[in-house]
Amino acid sequence: MTTATKQITVQELIQELQDFPSDAQISLTDGYGETFTILSFQAGSDGVNIVISEDGDDDNDEGE
Repeated sequence: MTTATKQITVQELIQELQDFPSDAQISLTDGYGETFTILSFQAGSDGVNIVISEDGDDDNDEGE
């Protein structure tokens, strides 16, 4: 099965994410086929900070 590839800027990505429900799981797949889930994103002083985890890694590793 062929997967469509779409290149967009980070600004366009953030704009598109605004249309999704806040509890929707958004995943990204890189050129090597690895999938990452966007956990959150927020404005930073010099850009946008996007927090990702590998797909299936739902637990926070904080405190370990």
